[in-house]
Amino acid sequence: MTNTTFIKATPAEAQFTDAIAVIAGGFAPGATVRLSSELVDDAGVKWVAYGDFVADANGMIDLATAPSEEGTFTGINPAGLFWSLQPESGTDRRFMIDADNKNHMLGQPLFDPLAPQTFTLRACLEGDAVAEASLTLNKLAEGIEVIEVRDGRLRGKAFRQKDRSKSRGAIMSLTGSGGGVEMGYAPALASIGYDVFSLAYFAYEDLSEFLYAIPLEYFEEGFEWMKREFGATRMAVQGASRGGELSVVLAAYLPHYVSGAIPIVPMYAASAGWNHKTGETGPSWTYKGAEIPYGKTLDTMSMEEMKRIGEELPNGFPAAPGYKIDMEQDYVRRDCAIPIENAAGPLLMISGLDDAMWPCAWGSDLIVNRLRAKGYAHHYEHLALRETGHITPLPNVVTTFAPALYHTLAEVFLACGGTAEGAGRSALIMWNAMQAHYERVFGG
Repeated sequence: MTNTTFIKATPAEAQFTDAIAVIAGGFAPGATVRLSSELVDDAGVKWVAYGDFVADANGMIDLATAPSEEGTFTGINPAGLFWSLQPESGTDRRFMIDADNKNHMLGQPLFDPLAPQTFTLRACLEGDAVAEASLTLNKLAEGIEVIEVRDGRLRGKAFRQKDRSKSRGAIMSLTGSGGGVEMGYAPALASIGYDVFSLAYFAYEDLSEFLYAIPLEYFEEGFEWMKREFGATRMAVQGASRGGELSVVLAAYLPHYVSGAIPIVPMYAASAGWNHKTGETGPSWTYKGAEIPYGKTLDTMSMEEMKRIGEELPNGFPAAPGYKIDMEQDYVRRDCAIPIENAAGPLLMISGLDDAMWPCAWGSDLIVNRLRAKGYAHHYEHLALRETGHITPLPNVVTTFAPALYHTLAEVFLACGGTAEGAGRSALIMWNAMQAHYERVFGG
């Protein structure tokens, strides 16, 4: 390395969702320089990203304005060195299928979800490293108490601000069909000042293994917990995929608790619940002893067949076409649409236009049409993201494997749609919209 060349990240330590400025300099004008990032995860897997850049007349390269000509990403993309990280072994999907941990099955580096991640940035000329810098991205800001929740039948994690001198909004964050406890959006939302309850509702500890006939009374207990433990007076809910569907359900059926919602890649009607071991289907949700109306599946394809097709197709089994047929049935459109007009606050639907898992953009449009037809009194909008599929990550999260997903419960390879670059670009748009939505719900 020389004393004149440099690479720099600003800030050198930040929250994971922050925009990071990366610049390098001290090169000959017109020199081709490879800028790279490296991250070694807790399993010892090295993740790398790089781009080849041409230095400007001042010998400088700024990722905000300089295009990568070749690499794990191309074009002008300020966050390219983060979302395009890939295992050193490459991007073959066997990395997910053969993984022995959930993070790798989902195409993500293996880390404690709340631990800081440290990246090494390098500048190389003709294969030789000539400058190096370090960047640390924190998942959780200072001043937040993490609480393991095992209260009655409630299970999950809560993120509570230690400073209780002022009132603040409280958010319930929900997972999708993979179950467990939501640990992606929740710490990010807590880090911008909200109290957050990541409430597990199946496939976690002693909860049911299956997304099947889950009573909404469970979530009522969760909101009561938030009122008691957070002192919350205004609460919102958000979730992705089946959690997005659930967010619509909770906003519609529990408006006395929900002051706003962000359904992410949601559906306009409830889907069938499913025992992934037996294949049995039925209601996903119940309330006051009755089933929430749902769309019954017409497809009789076995799990074995889905797995076979998922293995054969380059990006896995595309469930969206069959799912849309199910949800377009006359009785579903007529009798099963979630009565979202009963909600009591602002709504932000977020969808990927290229979703191959289920047609969430179509479903979100049906939600909007219902709100329009019913004269909904509160703010609502649908953010439809281009080149984005079922995966909607936060800024700087790896999206290399986003077009496909290895479902950790069903053990089937599923197509998600979109592109890695599209998901990477959409992340900041989505995060900005989420922050604006919660400012509307809770006040700036």
